[in-house]
Parts: sequence; structure tokens; C-alpha cells
Amino acid sequence: MKNKYVRFLQRIVETPSPTGCEVPVADIVRARLTRVADEVRTDTMGSVHAAYLGSRHPHGAEGPHVGTQARPAMATRREAAGALTFMLAAHMDEIGLMVTYISDEGFLSIAAIGGVDPAILPGMRVDVHTATGVARGVVGRKPIHLIDPDDRKSVTPLDKLVIDLGMSAKQVKKKVRVGDAITFGVGFERFGDDMAVSRAFDDKVGVFIACRVMENLARNEEYKGNFVAAITVQEEIGTRGAMTSAHAIFPDVALAFDVTHATDYPGIDKSKYGDIRCGKGPVIARGPNINPVVFDRLVSAAQAEGIAYQLEAEPAVTGTDARAIQVARGGIPTGLVSIPLRYMHTPTEVINLSDVEGAVRLITRFALDLDEAEGFVPGYYGPPGGAPAVACDFDEDDDDEGEEESAPSTDGKESANASGAATDAASSSAGGDAKATSDGEQAPQAQASQAQPAQAGASDATQAASGQQPAEAAAQTGAQQASGAQSTAQQAQPAAQAGAAQTAVAQATVQQGAVSQATAQQGAQQAAVAQQNAVAAQNAAQQMAAAQQAAQQAQQPLQQQVMPGMQVQPHAGQMGVGMSAAQQAAAAQHGMPVQPGMGQQAAQQQAAAAQQAAAAQQAAQQAAAQQQAQKRRNVVAERLAAARRKRAASIPAPVVTIESTEEDED
Repeated sequence: MKNKYVRFLQRIVETPSPTGCEVPVADIVRARLTRVADEVRTDTMGSVHAAYLGSRHPHGAEGPHVGTQARPAMATRREAAGALTFMLAAHMDEIGLMVTYISDEGFLSIAAIGGVDPAILPGMRVDVHTATGVARGVVGRKPIHLIDPDDRKSVTPLDKLVIDLGMSAKQVKKKVRVGDAITFGVGFERFGDDMAVSRAFDDKVGVFIACRVMENLARNEEYKGNFVAAITVQEEIGTRGAMTSAHAIFPDVALAFDVTHATDYPGIDKSKYGDIRCGKGPVIARGPNINPVVFDRLVSAAQAEGIAYQLEAEPAVTGTDARAIQVARGGIPTGLVSIPLRYMHTPTEVINLSDVEGAVRLITRFALDLDEAEGFVPGYYGPPGGAPAVACDFDEDDDDEGEEESAPSTDGKESANASGAATDAASSSAGGDAKATSDGEQAPQAQASQAQPAQAGASDATQAASGQQPAEAAAQTGAQQASGAQSTAQQAQPAAQAGAAQTAVAQATVQQGAVSQATAQQGAQQAAVAQQNAVAAQNAAQQMAAAQQAAQQAQQPLQQQVMPGMQVQPHAGQMGVGMSAAQQAAAAQHGMPVQPGMGQQAAQQQAAAAQQAAAAQQAAQQAAAQQQAQKRRNVVAERLAAARRKRAASIPAPVVTIESTEEDED
């Protein structure tokens, strides 16, 4: 590690920031990142959010604002920015002590801030941070000569320990207040083979790494994403800063960085805690708190960059910011990267500086490799949002009533196929319950099962019969409906052709997938999905034809001879509704049958034709959306196949070299 970076790390860890008092380190971070970030904000909790919007350097797309309360939806932000938003979180607070009481003699009683082991405190030098400055003190304990033999083996409880400031009681009470924070009075030091020791490496080394990653991305012209460094507060008492930061930033993907327990010294059971060694590279966590796609991408980044890495099992939620980030809002795909640390939560935490450099390179490469075309939904591939590359294959025997299972829709939600959607739309509006079938007979069945009149159509029929609506206007309305049905039917024909084209594309994907068995299976399943789309489009076309026929039938009564001076209802072959007794008698004299109730039947036919046309239009739109989704899945499938071919040929991925523009300082 370069000397200038060592000095920056030393400055961070030696600056006091016990939980709840993180302002001194926050000031350092803001000053450092203002030089490279497009936006730096601090929320009311005290967390610092620094954003580098690579999507507009130099490409001109506006990235998301950081730290505001109201956030746009994830898809909206992605479309506006043209790139993913990646958040790296590291907490800047450290463990410490707090003054709870000042005795009449001027000694301070204390409580722990975070996880402090009382066994390490006796005889330690500490710094009490007061309003007027730092006061040096020591943690006192009775000498061994004055301790009863039975008590020598026990640990003195924290509430029995006191801090001696070496001042009179009057001076102490004037300088110190209850609630003042206390930190260990030790600092940073290098020793051994590239090792370093200090208090508060947990997790100020993560703050150091987050700053370095942002600086690397700002210098790299290949990065076109949006990066947010979230330097959080209050992690040591429950990941509180990460909760508010994840909610406010709402990134597309996030990493939490922290330290983890090294197990390379005596007394640690490796069979229980794993084999984690200082100097063997950063640690990538794996478990339910970790998004599996993020984990895979971290491993791929380490391998592509030639970085040594270690794996750590986390079978439950972790004690890091990752636990809060993962479940923020509707869930955020989260990973966890750590470096091994010996003697955690003591004044002598030990790390290897080469692990720090490896973590910087790993996270930088992870950010550079992010691609908005790949999502993070476990088991799914494709654009973020959830369109699956591999559709589920259902067995026909699983369908109790013989209905056809539908393929997932383009937005990741389950939906009915196109023909079923058209039938449901028609039947639900009329109170019917006809089931979807695969032979295109839904429209006639729905028309035959109309049980209740459409009120609007019945009103039109009554007005026509009573002379309030001209027959010519009714005829024009029927002609417009027929034209609309014909136009919708024509739109459905390209959908059927598109479905056939999708089948051909999917079959080509199957041939490309011959490189590996997994890719071949994926292509076959895509072909099945495309065939279902084609069937759906054909069913939609059949429904259009039925709707056109119904509209033509509705116009036939207009061609009948009309009695002079009498207005005929549109779509009605019989008369009787809304006619006076004299009009009915006159109609009978001219040989025209009179049958009450037939006006309502005509209105029902008109309404059914309109419903069928609307349902068919919706089915055509769904078929077009499925075609676009299939295209995206084909693109992702080609990318995956290309990656597998590279791995099979043992061709290493291109290495992105991260260079600093600043010269090494002695």
C-alpha cells in the first residue's frame, strides 16, 4: 500500500467516532469525497451519502439524486439514468464507553457503547471527549495484592470499574458531563509482515475502502453507472444508519463492507468458525443474507482480476449493515465483502494491508462489470424486474381441469395466456364464467351465455324504438363497430406471424446452446414459450373474426324493409319494445312481426360485439409485449452462452487495470 494511503487510513482510525458521535470522521469523509463526487449529502442520522454519477460522465444522462426522502420507482430511475445505481455501505462508528456517573471523589462510572469486553479494560488508557477537549484517563482496578484470592480469577463487571482523570473532584465535575463519550487511548501502528494494529479498524477500514473505490471509478472512463458511497452511523448498536440510508438511496444493488473474524491464531475452532486467514485476500460471504446473483458476480470479479479471495458461510442474518440493506423497502439485492481481522472489539485489532488493497480492487471490478441487462432475482435472468430466461414447464397431468398453464408475463407476474385473457374480459363484463379453451371457441360461447343486458345498449334501443334516434345514426354506429373489429383482426394477424418468428428465434437459440447441455435445455424451454405465444395470437385472430361476424350480423336487420314513418332499432330484427299500441297494430297490418323483448336482445348483441373487439385488442397488445420479452431473453441467453464458451476454452476475462494518477509519496 502506498504511503499516502497508509497516512489516510491512519487518520481515519485515529479520529474518534464512538457510536452517536461520528461527526469528526464524517468531516474527513466529506472533505475527501467532495473532490470526486457529484453530490455529497448528510442525513439527519449523520450518515454521509456521496454520489458519483458515471452515467453522465461523459454521456450526459442525469443520474438519481441521493439522500432525498421521496424516491422514484426503481424502473423509472433506471430508464432515466440509463444505468444501475450501486451502493457501497461501510459504517464509521466505533465501540467505546460512556460516562454514567461522577462520584464525589471525581471518579467516573461507565457503560459500554457497543460490544465492549470488560476483561480488557483494567489498566487501559482512555480518552474522555468533553465539550472543552479531550481528557486522558485510566481505567483503575485494585492491585492483585488487595484482591481476595477467590476474586482474582473473576472478571470485574463493567459497572464496578471507574476511570481516574487525575484531577480533583471539582475540576472533573467542571470539565466532564454525564453522557460524554470515551474511546481507547491507542492509535495506528504498522508491524510484522505488512500487518497493522489499531483500534477501530471495525469498520473505519471500510470507510477507507469506500473512498478509494469512488476515486478509482471517477478516474476510470469505462464506468458508466451510478455509485453511492454510504458511510453509515450507529452500526455497533443495531445497523441503524444502514436502515435509513438504504431506504433513502434505494439502490438497484448494494454491497456492505465490514471486517470479519480471522481464525488463524490459537484458540479458534475452525470447524465451527471456518478457516479465515489474514493476508489471504478479502472474504466474500455466502448465505441467506446474501443475494446469490451478487455473490456469483463477486466471485467472477475476483477471478477475472486475479484477486485471491476467501469464502465465509453465514447461515443466518449477519451482524453487518447487510442485514438492514437487504430488507429495505421491497428488498435490495445485497452482497457482503469483508477483510480478516484478529482480536475484534479490542484496542489491538490487527489486519493485513494486502487484504485491504485486494478489497479495493475487487469492489472496483465488481462495479465496472455491472450490467443493467442482467437482473438480480434469484433463479431468473434478464433485465432487472424479473423476466425469466427459463420458463417453468408444467406437466399436463397437474392441471385438474385440463386448462392450459400460462407462461410468465414480461413483468415477472403470473398472467393468463392471450386467449384466456380475451375470454375472461368478455365473460366478466357480462357476468359469465366461460372457461378458456385452446380451439378459439371462446367468443361464440361468451356471446351465447349473455344473461343480463348492457344498460347503455338497452337505453339506445329504447330511444330508437320511440323515435328519438335516427336509423341512419344507428346504422353508422354499427358500421364503425364492424370497421373497428376488422381493424383489430388485421392487427392480430401480424401477432400470429410474430409468434411464428419467435419460434424460429427460440429454435436458433437452442442450436446455439449446443455448446453446453444447460444452454440447450434453456433454448428448448424458450421455444415452448414462443409456441404458446403463437397459439395465443392465433386464438386472438379467431376471436377477431368472430367479433367481425357478430358485427355484420348486427347490421342485417337494417336491410329489412322499414314501414313508412316508422324508425327501426339498430341491430333489432323484431319490433315491440317502446312502441305504442297504434304502432304495433300498424306494423301487424303491414305483415311485420311484433315480439316484445327483442330490443333488449339486440342491445345485448351490440354490447357483446364491442366487448369482443376490446378483448381482442388487449390480446394483440399482450402478444406484442410477449414478443419484446422474448427478444430480451434471447439477448441474455446469447450472453450466457458466450460466457460459457469462454470458460470452456479457458480464455481469461479481460483485466481492467486500475491505476492511480497520483505519485507515490515517501
